[in-house]
Amino acid sequence: MLDHELRTMIDEVKDGRMDRRGFVQRMLAFGLTAPMATQILAIGGVAMAEGPSVYKPTKRGGGGALKLLWWQGPTLLNPHFATGTKDQDGSRLFYEPLACWDPDGNMKLVLAAEIPSLQNGGLAADGMSVTWKLRLSTPLKLPKLWPLRRPTVSNVPLPNGTLKL
Repeated sequence: MLDHELRTMIDEVKDGRMDRRGFVQRMLAFGLTAPMATQILAIGGVAMAEGPSVYKPTKRGGGGALKLLWWQGPTLLNPHFATGTKDQDGSRLFYEPLACWDPDGNMKLVLAAEIPSLQNGGLAADGMSVTWKLRLSTPLKLPKLWPLRRPTVSNVPLPNGTLKL
């Protein structure tokens, strides 16, 4: 395929004379992958997707269909038995972590009041223990410890808002 033919096809997609799927199928016929074909369209100036939704929820998680897309769906919704990222991501619907990572790679608080560090006393000097301080407004659901022959505890708020690991 010549450069001129490729640019003509990109222009046809821009003008609406050829749909994106047809373009991708032709690129696949030449041995390119679908992601490579979509990148060629992006470089050629073809818009990738619609703009952000104008829907504004009235509360957190406020209505509408929840659409998730993974290359493989989660098989387990228990993070303790997770076999991969797909299962850990699927379990986030039911389990909230103490902290997580934001897109920039910084720690973001979820259930914790602060990130443990040496300065705030949350991280021991020898690095052998961590004390998380929880938000006091967060009820803590502790797992039932029946295999350890200890009393079971469930949904008990901690008296001082700390959890030592």
